[in-house]
Amino acid sequence: MTRGPKGNGSVLQLRSGKWLVKIPVGKYANGSPRYRHKTCATKAEARRWHASLLAQRENQTLVVGPRQTLRQYATEVLLNSNDHVADRTRDGYFRQLRKHLFPVLGSRPLSEVQPQELDRLFSQLRRSYSASTVNNVRTALSKVFFVAMRHELVHFNPVARTQKARRGEFDKTQVRLPWTTEEMLQVLAVAKGTPMEAFLNVSLGTGMRRGEVLGLKWNDIDFEHQTVSIERTIHRESILQVDGSRISVVKVAPPKTANSRRVGQLPRPILDILRRHQVEQEMARQVAGAAWEDQGYVFTNNHGGPLDESKFYKRYARFLKEHQLRHIRIHDQRHTFATILIEEDSGQLAAVSKALGHSSIQITMDLYASTARVETQATSRMSEIMFPEWGQVMPINVPGPRKVGSIAPGRRRSS
Repeated sequence: MTRGPKGNGSVLQLRSGKWLVKIPVGKYANGSPRYRHKTCATKAEARRWHASLLAQRENQTLVVGPRQTLRQYATEVLLNSNDHVADRTRDGYFRQLRKHLFPVLGSRPLSEVQPQELDRLFSQLRRSYSASTVNNVRTALSKVFFVAMRHELVHFNPVARTQKARRGEFDKTQVRLPWTTEEMLQVLAVAKGTPMEAFLNVSLGTGMRRGEVLGLKWNDIDFEHQTVSIERTIHRESILQVDGSRISVVKVAPPKTANSRRVGQLPRPILDILRRHQVEQEMARQVAGAAWEDQGYVFTNNHGGPLDESKFYKRYARFLKEHQLRHIRIHDQRHTFATILIEEDSGQLAAVSKALGHSSIQITMDLYASTARVETQATSRMSEIMFPEWGQVMPINVPGPRKVGSIAPGRRRSS
């Protein structure tokens, strides 16, 4: 045993042969001394830790909170706390950490996780997973350490000192190329008179998110002034419980952000389609009789309740397949709305941004400017200036493939 001056703790050899570093860090409420412990494999390592802990205590950077493992604390933060994070987001964070991080670093004490080992782990994950997946893990872990810093369990966020994964040229992505103008018109023509007509016209005509369209109620639509108010969103959540079980519910929530709560315009043709849809819904209500749940939704299940997004997606996919239409995600209809409008006139960027419910034009630019090929408008105009005798050398909308990767792969797809 090595015992230093009083108050400086000690280095003790255990029966197992390992060495225990013991530093006093104050007292508990009952007056008994409180210690910070560290077990080391060798005496030399123990002495180094002893000196390090004394220096931290001297500089007032020694963490003296409960000695929780990364898994224990992350589970507490993501499953038990009310830290102003949506349940769906919290559940996604926990899934990422449980799959990719806990098996490797879950047993490490929270305060001992270092940036270097996180960088190594992220690099190893990048060999098997996309940059988006790795960055999702990184975001989830950063949230845990952000809360730990606020609780004074760590003095810095080690994730902030790691590098973000970069997307490779051939990384897979769930994003599909937006429909072209011709494809969109074909879809709308095929949908005419079908149960999909109203949804597709509202989605493509407004750029609303899927959950926002499904969350529409009839009192959100002002037929006289031709407006629609986005007041809520609907989605299905599968939430992990503390005991390991899961509950799955259709949840009604406020829009994604403050800017997402907005009022948009509805053109008369779409309002006429909604009127017909309202008549058809009234007929369905009469058929259902007492079984009808009159909750006021525009798009309902067979009993008048809100549509389940997963079941609706299957109906949507079946519709596209039956009519041999190119499949894109429902959310990519939002990309279609933005891309077509910006391609048509980049001067509409501010209006498109507001319609999408983005908090700034920069977000809209980052997501859609490259995809919409707005650069062709600039080069076309320059050619007119340079060669006036030739007229317009190249058309504004030059045909050609869009780049899927330019739709900001690092961002969450619910933008």
